[in-house]
Amino acid sequence: MGNRINILISSVGGQGGLSLSRMIAVASGISGYSVATGETLGMAQRFGSVKSFVRIGLGEKVYSPVFSLREADYLLCLELIECTRNLGYLRENGRTIASLEVKPPISMSLEASKSKPNYSQYIETLKSFASNEIIFIDPDEVRRAAGTIKAVNAAILGAFVSISNLFEDKVILESMREVLGSEKAIESSRKAYELGKSLAKNKQSLA
Repeated sequence: MGNRINILISSVGGQGGLSLSRMIAVASGISGYSVATGETLGMAQRFGSVKSFVRIGLGEKVYSPVFSLREADYLLCLELIECTRNLGYLRENGRTIASLEVKPPISMSLEASKSKPNYSQYIETLKSFASNEIIFIDPDEVRRAAGTIKAVNAAILGAFVSISNLFEDKVILESMREVLGSEKAIESSRKAYELGKSLAKNKQSLA
């Protein structure tokens, strides 16, 4: 990784991928790191593909967030199908954190049920591609812990912080306050964050 850390956040519109990138960016600024972020939006408000690029400089200035295939140190996925589509960005020995939530494209959801994909195949694709253990986040467990599935992004953030050791918990809480604003959203995200940290700490794979 050197003095730069490349993070690709893969999601679909409405899942909170942009909020996740902004929380990481704010936490980076508070921690004294240089950071650049950028997004590629595909109908973000209509469940289209969303890619967020985050580049963090540790002791050096970063100017552009965008990086090429095979250059992501971390692939953070809020949706399983989009995760497999973006595997090409992950470098060798990169780390993957993936939610098991699936939101098929409209074209796929309109197909006959017999044509719907076997989602276990996406999980197996991730496992076969990854050179490190993948941390899977079960959205139902996030709902039980935090009261809402919307906090999956915070669970992924917790797992990321646990394996990267980039940020202190107090810095993450400050970033949540700045990005989320609502006390209810902050509290549910805090609970999900702790869940994600616990899953990563215990190296617990749920798939």
